[in-house]
Parts: sequence; structure tokens; C-alpha cells
Amino acid sequence: MTQHATEAGGRQIYIVTVIGVALGMAFGFAAIFISTNGVFIPAVVRDFHWGRAQAAESYAASMLGLAIVSPLVGTLMDRFGVRRVVLASAFVFALALACMGLQDGHPVWWIVLSLVIGMSGAATSVLGYLAILPQWFDRRLGLAIGLAMVGLGIGTIVMPALSQFLITGIGWRGAYQVLAGMSLMGALMAFALTKEKKGGSTTSREHARDMNVDDASPHAGTKLLRIAVIFLSAFLASTAVLSLGPHLPALLIDRGISAHDAARSASLVGFGILIGRLASGILVDRVHAPIVACLFFAAGATGFVLLKQFDSYPSALCASVLVGLAVGAEGDLLSYMVRSYIGLKRFGLFYGIAFSGYAFGAVLGPIAVGRYFDLRHNYGLPLQAAPFLLLASGVLLLSLGSYVKPGTRVGGALKHAAVD
Repeated sequence: MTQHATEAGGRQIYIVTVIGVALGMAFGFAAIFISTNGVFIPAVVRDFHWGRAQAAESYAASMLGLAIVSPLVGTLMDRFGVRRVVLASAFVFALALACMGLQDGHPVWWIVLSLVIGMSGAATSVLGYLAILPQWFDRRLGLAIGLAMVGLGIGTIVMPALSQFLITGIGWRGAYQVLAGMSLMGALMAFALTKEKKGGSTTSREHARDMNVDDASPHAGTKLLRIAVIFLSAFLASTAVLSLGPHLPALLIDRGISAHDAARSASLVGFGILIGRLASGILVDRVHAPIVACLFFAAGATGFVLLKQFDSYPSALCASVLVGLAVGAEGDLLSYMVRSYIGLKRFGLFYGIAFSGYAFGAVLGPIAVGRYFDLRHNYGLPLQAAPFLLLASGVLLLSLGSYVKPGTRVGGALKHAAVD
């Protein structure tokens, strides 16, 4: 009876941890600020008499801030623990977000505050919350990440609509302040639900030393090479799949699709992201992770090919879903790749480095596509380049070779497994 109760309590910890991580990401930087950024632009443009490009600079500035501090945030998580860093960051993020509603129309302060939001919001994104899961999960780490990322997917669907409702009711300034309060509330609930495994990283290292795998196996030079490959792969993939996000509705309208149908098609990218996150999480526990990445990158490449030559609305819908699959899978697989190829020792630092590659791509891609359109008045070259970037990203991941799957037996011993 006691044994069953202990097992039930143990499983409950895993479930609650995943729920807490999902909840934190649903109220974190990506859902609260990035996904709602475009909703605020019309109201900000109207109040400050700016151009749309000027108002949209907050997106690029915030992503740049996130990219710059990601390795530092990872180091702090290794030193002080993930939950403490996430909670401290959440307070600064909420304060900075509330201050967005106090803007007086000065472009410099608009960009500076957006930069602060990105820097403080880094730990409230997948960078912070997903760093908790490898402490608890081994054999089902992919599934745990996939389920937790569904929380982020739901947040990115709900928050834009909620933001529009708030802007209509209380104005964009009040909307930012309400969202700031919600983000802090979500972070506090996530802090209460999540726990870090006592001695989790140390335990994993001890297992690794006994079996000559995981953290004991890669030398420092090998780790540096692997993280460089993962960084570059993440940069190329995010440059490709995130480059057209802000431009997709305009691209579809230019091709003769109505504004309503273009918005509907663009929203299906979010549906594809949800499916990509969950499906890649399930697959990666059973199939070699770089192969899973290549499958979803191939889907994204097919989507870009369709976007370049589609001749009907259903084709545009299909293309949007395919691109979304690649976006969702990339975000899911990054944490798993670092865990599998680098290990848990200094996980935060290495994950932060890899995530900064993803963030830099998210900054460069949309800006480069926007500049190209301003010069050429079409999206031809970006649509042609994206599949090749995804191909290169997949080849880089395949070059990493094999890894010992968590939860498998090595030399007669069971590699550290948190849950069967």
C-alpha cells in the first residue's frame, strides 16, 4: 500500500511539473509579448503618428535582447537554480511590460524598453522553463517537452485575441498593464507548481561517471564543437522558418487572397506549431532526434515551395500548416538536442548558447525579408532560400552522429531514467 502511494506521489510530481512549466510559458515572454506585438501596432501607430515599421521595431529589439543575454541567463540558472532565476526575471519583465503603457512616443525609449523586455523575459521563455524538465525526465523527455510546449501554443493563440479585447475596452496602455499583471501571476503559479530535483544534475553526473557516458564522455573540445553545430543549426532553421511570420498575411494578399482569408491562413501556422510541438516530442523518444528534425524541416521546406507557387486558397492553407510544423518542432528539439549531446553538466549555459542562435535567427530573418521586399517588391528569393537553409540545418544536426538514449542500458547499467 505504501509502495503504491509512493509511486503515485512520484508520478504526480512529474505531472504537476509539466503543468507548471506549460503554465509558465503560457504567461511568459513569447506568449505575452511576442505573439501580441502585432496586435498593438495599429493603436500605437495611431497615437504616436509612427510608421508601422517603426512601431514593429519593438519585436526586433526584444528578440535581440533575448539573444544577447541567453548564455548569461543559462549560467545564472546553473549557479542559482532555474526557478529562482525565472521568478526574479518575471518581476523585472512584468515591470518593464507595464512601463510600455507609460510611453510618450519617443522612439529611443520605445526601443530601449523593448530591449529590456527581451533581456528580462529570456528566463520566462522556453529557455528558462524547459531547463527544468531534463532534471526529471530521461526516457520520456521528448514527450514531456512536447506536452509542456502545448501550453506555450495555447498562450500564443489566446493572448492576441485577449489583447485585442483589452485594447478595445481600455486602450493599449491599459492592455499592456493588464498583461503585465497576468504574466506575473502566471510566473508565481508556475513557481508554486514546479520543483527542481534535489541534486538532479549531480546524480546524473554520478551515473555518467559510473558508465563512462553522458557528461563524462564528451571532452571539452567535443562539447564546444557540438554546441557550435547546434547553435549554427538553430540559427539557420529559425532564420528560415521565422522569417516570413510577420510578412505572411501581406504575401498572401499580394497573391490575390482576401485579407480575411489571409489572416485565417496565417492563423493555421499556429495550428501547425501546436501539432509540430506535440508530434516531435512523441517521436523524439523513439526515433533519432536529428532524423525527427529533418522530417519536420522537410515539411517546412515543402511549405515554402508551396507558398512560392500556390494557385489556390487550399494550397495556401496547407503551406501554412507545413511551415508551422517546422516552427513547432525546432523549438521542441533544441532542449532535447542539448541534453542528449552535451549532458546535464552546465546545461543552462549550453542551452542558453543554443537558444541564442535561435533568437538571433528570429531577429535577422524577418528584418532581411522586409529589407528585400522593400528593394524588390516581392518575396521570391526568401521563399527560394528558406528550403536550402532548412536543408543545411538538418545536415548539420545529422553530422552530430549518435548519442546514448536516456533510459537505455550501457555496460549492464541503466542510464539515469526519471520515469518509465
